[in-house]
Amino acid sequence: MNTRRLKDIFARARTKRILVIGDLMLDEFVWGKVGRISPEAPVPVVEVTGESFYPGGAANVARNLREFTGHVAVVGMFGSDRGGRQLRDLLAEQKIETRSAVEDPAFPTIVKTRIIARNQQVVRVDREQLRSPSPAQVSRIVRQVRRRLARTDAVIFEDYGKGFLTDDLVCQISEAAREAGKIVTADPNPHHSVDWKGLTVVKPNRNEAFLAAGLPSSDPGQTPPDDKSLLKAGQILLK
Repeated sequence: MNTRRLKDIFARARTKRILVIGDLMLDEFVWGKVGRISPEAPVPVVEVTGESFYPGGAANVARNLREFTGHVAVVGMFGSDRGGRQLRDLLAEQKIETRSAVEDPAFPTIVKTRIIARNQQVVRVDREQLRSPSPAQVSRIVRQVRRRLARTDAVIFEDYGKGFLTDDLVCQISEAAREAGKIVTADPNPHHSVDWKGLTVVKPNRNEAFLAAGLPSSDPGQTPPDDKSLLKAGQILLK
């Protein structure tokens, strides 16, 4: 791809309307410094100097897309807790629409906390409850997505394996989007079994592709057209 083609793609992307569907998370960073080791255990004591918050998971994908287009919406699940409110506020600041997302008071918003000291990650704390939307919630989500397809150019499924993307949800939305002539893509999670049949594009990385194809992974040693192991994995996945 040459520079002119790339610029043309970016120029046309500005007017596109993208819908990101998947596991929404809040990324929390706790910044600090280490001056001593705890007397209770051989671990560093981090003196906190600041905190910062960013959209995570599928919400981070939406945030990245906002660099290229002004029309991005997310569909996923929030809790009614502090993390959910923070995540909604962050997305609102980025002008990312959340009207079709589900707020469930019984669902704790997924929060990943990274504690950083002297630019080194000391530990990561994950607060998550793997849960899929209820049948009633799936029906509501599908209805809302169908209503907005006329003003949507492409749908991206972002699967982080946290349970939001069920087979039923993916099947109904992808079928409706295909019938409406929309681009439908998926960033899959190889540890979460979802039927991605019929999509425009499915984008595993190399290791995920081998895992999904049931093949032992191998290191790339050739250009893709000459990589026999990679081509075999691709053929299996295409079937």
